[in-house]
Amino acid sequence: MNETILITGAIGSGKSEVCRYLASKGYPVYDSDSRTKALYSSVPGLVERVEEATGVPFAGISVIFKDPVKRAALEKVVYPEVLKDLASWKEEQHSPLLFIESAIALEKPAFDGTYDKVWLVSAPRDMRIARNPKVTEREGSQMPADLSRADRILENDSSIKELHEKIDKILNDIMKTDLSKILSVAGQHGLFRYLALARNNSVIAESLEDGHRTVFDSRSRVTTLADIAIYTADGELKIKDVFMAIDKALDGAEAPATKGDDAALKELFGKAVPNYDSERFYVSHMRKIVEWYKDLKKFASLDFVEEEGEESGEA
Repeated sequence: MNETILITGAIGSGKSEVCRYLASKGYPVYDSDSRTKALYSSVPGLVERVEEATGVPFAGISVIFKDPVKRAALEKVVYPEVLKDLASWKEEQHSPLLFIESAIALEKPAFDGTYDKVWLVSAPRDMRIARNPKVTEREGSQMPADLSRADRILENDSSIKELHEKIDKILNDIMKTDLSKILSVAGQHGLFRYLALARNNSVIAESLEDGHRTVFDSRSRVTTLADIAIYTADGELKIKDVFMAIDKALDGAEAPATKGDDAALKELFGKAVPNYDSERFYVSHMRKIVEWYKDLKKFASLDFVEEEGEESGEA
């Protein structure tokens, strides 16, 4: 399941730099300003509808920043088109994290539900003015940010290098996968993320693939991936280490199909875990592990939370 994060903040705070850096790391970023501008060319009749609604020739549309009534009229016409474009864009993405850059989405109810988390980029006013001279002209049209709605606040009050380091730290925290909370449920397709324990020891979990929530009762055979290992000639190998060995063996290549290509699966595990116990570790196990590997790579991360004792070097 994708998680969508809104990057917002006052003009000159550094939202665009945050998004440039995220894009450079391979994360999809929806630039609301540029996508909206593109809609005026791509959506038939949109310009004419805006002119009719605002009573302003499109060439002079910038006056809306000084006229809240005209701005509201424009938003009523344009926002539905932006929401359709955003929904279409999100459907095309396959990254576990998506980002939306917008200065106004947090204050506009029309965008509620289009994002899951909020990162608020903040900077002192004098620094914002130095970065963008239009701050004094435009800040009156933007409401003060509601800090209570921000999941994270990025203080952009120093160098770009330090800003990037702050972003890296946040990404490192949120992108790690805790295998003790990733569940395999007998008879169910795909993997699930543990959410909570309900009555009668039922487990509430959501599908990694689509986020659909399910309650599994105490009769369901639920196993955490952290509790799974495979047999090797040298003992058991934790599933986390198996996933990492598979990733190294593939070296950027696609994992083999899990149906109808047993030879490719055996070849992969022969490279990844050459000492696997062929008498107790079967192709059916390989098939299931490769399916899990694909799901984690697509819907979560292969950067795993360290288990207790690992930081100190304990096995």
